[in-house]
Parts: sequence; C-alpha cells; structure tokens
Amino acid sequence: MAQPNPNDTKLEQQRSDAAEASLKNQTEGNSTEDSEAAADRIAENAKDSKQQK
Repeated sequence: MAQPNPNDTKLEQQRSDAAEASLKNQTEGNSTEDSEAAADRIAENAKDSKQQK
C-alpha cells in the first residue's frame, strides 16, 4: 500500500471535514443527553427544596 502524498491538501481537508462532522455529531448527542439530565436534576432539586420548606 502506497503512502499518501503528504502534499495532498484535498485529501487532508476531506479527512478534516469528516473528523469535524463526526465530533460535532457526537458532541450534539452528548449535549442533548447532558442537558436533559441536568434539567431533570434541577427539577428534582426544586421539588425537594419545596418539600423541605
């Protein structure tokens, strides 16, 4: 298997774009899950706070 041309910027840009899209997709998925979990914790804390008063 031949080594890729180190001066092939088009290939490197495609790799970069694919990596960026993958990370963005992963981050958006994690962010949604984290945000929902945080919202649940905030709601639970508010409920507990009202019960203690």
